[in-house]
Formats: sequence, C-alpha cells, structure tokens
Amino acid sequence: MKYGQRICLLREEKQLTQGELAERIGISRAALSHYENNRREPDFETLKHIADFFYVNVDYLLGGVGQIHKEEAAHQTKPAKLLGYHIVHFKHWVYPNRLL
Repeated sequence: MKYGQRICLLREEKQLTQGELAERIGISRAALSHYENNRREPDFETLKHIADFFYVNVDYLLGGVGQIHKEEAAHQTKPAKLLGYHIVHFKHWVYPNRLL
C-alpha cells in the first residue's frame, strides 16, 4: 500500500473530508488530493504533521508496519494534561491568597 492510500484510509476512518484534514494540518486541499492520489510526495514536515494528527509513525505512512494504536496515543497524552490541571488547582488551594 502506498502512502497516498494510507493517508486516504486514515482520513476516511476519522470521517474527515479532504478540506477538513488539509485545514487541520495546514496545507491546501489540492495538495492533499495530490498526496492521496500519489501524484506528489509530501515533504518531511508535512508527513510529520499527518503522522502526528493520526497518531501513527511516519514509517507507517510510507508503507511500513509500525503503526501506534490510537488508544495508546490518546492514553499517553491525557494523564499529563490532567496532572497539570490538578497541580495548578492544588497550588491555588494551598496558597489561595498568594500568586505563584
């Protein structure tokens, strides 16, 4: 499977249009269409943005087998955000009248 087919498959799994995905990763819809149809190759930065958006490795996009499971990626990011939220509010609770 070529990179264009992988990008298209991932996009369709998330039920996004080409325009929606293109806007989210910062490229034009036409450029994404060219990538999905294997008429143009994305540069490394664009590949990285696509891989980060879908929680997959760049290697997976290029035809490899190393895909990160979406549940693992989501699980890895949530605790850090919650922890930061609770620490900030704990500090305000401990020192309510003091700026930190």
